[in-house]
Amino acid sequence: MPVLMVRYQVAEQGVAEVTRAVQAAFEAVRAQQPKGLRYSYFHRAGSTEFIALLDLDEGIENPLFGIEAARALQATVARWAVGEPPKPQPVERIGSYGSAP
Repeated sequence: MPVLMVRYQVAEQGVAEVTRAVQAAFEAVRAQQPKGLRYSYFHRAGSTEFIALLDLDEGIENPLFGIEAARALQATVARWAVGEPPKPQPVERIGSYGSAP
């Protein structure tokens, strides 16, 4: 499966809430430790832009759909997103080192 990127902007007043929702989602993911998942989330410093990268092993269903805090994150993002609605876009990995997918 390709690496998927989700990139979006939120309203200025939503940055803190989205950040808390991301932190809660990652806490839940760490607790459940789903196999075959590599997941990273970024907030571009000084902006309202967020970027998520998701990489799943071949044949693995996305376990985030089964994690309540990850679903709550999606709802929070939907509430605060401005501009284009966030949607996963495949990206091609041309290099990687360390923990980022």
